[in-house]
Amino acid sequence: MKNSAKVKICGIKRREDLLNAKTLGADYFGFILYEKSPRFISFEVLKPLLNDIPLDRVVFVDVMPSKEKILQMQDFGCQNFQIHTHEKASFSDYESYSKLIKKESLWLAPQLKDLNNFNESLLEFADNFLIDTYSKEQIGGTGKVGDWSAFKELSSKHPNKRWILAGGLNPENIKDAGILSEAEVLDVNSGIEDAPGIKNKEALKRLFDNIHS
Repeated sequence: MKNSAKVKICGIKRREDLLNAKTLGADYFGFILYEKSPRFISFEVLKPLLNDIPLDRVVFVDVMPSKEKILQMQDFGCQNFQIHTHEKASFSDYESYSKLIKKESLWLAPQLKDLNNFNESLLEFADNFLIDTYSKEQIGGTGKVGDWSAFKELSSKHPNKRWILAGGLNPENIKDAGILSEAEVLDVNSGIEDAPGIKNKEALKRLFDNIHS
């Protein structure tokens, strides 16, 4: 694992989970604003949680948000946008996001069936790319482990971008995932949960113990 690898705990809904993740050393905290997600959190519930963390460590997550939704997130103080896109998202969709969001603030998460056929034209739109395990049924949050070797190969081709690994990461595989993928950020969600959005305190601690070991 890279010594500089950072950890994002995503799908947070409770203050106690946020504070536990912060105490244990999480670098980023992800909040899902996509209404169809079981980990959805509203702006009203989210607002008081943001008093506990610096906004530059907060990542707002959504799927193909509208221009109005992005502007709403910006007004709310969002500095990092994790935008998941459909497999058939158009060039104009990406162009629209790049005009609304600065490259350094955009964590672009395209739905990819085959990492070996990554569309390199997407590289112009963002400085950060999150790779989650492909699923035909859903976008992001699959809880399934992806191809770490293919991730490493893709990221090594484009070292000027920051690459974030998601998909099925948990306390038992986090160290191997970091070593084999050489990801710069490891994104953990369902692998430390009792239920969607309910993080297990012991699993969270074990995750960071294994990272630091």
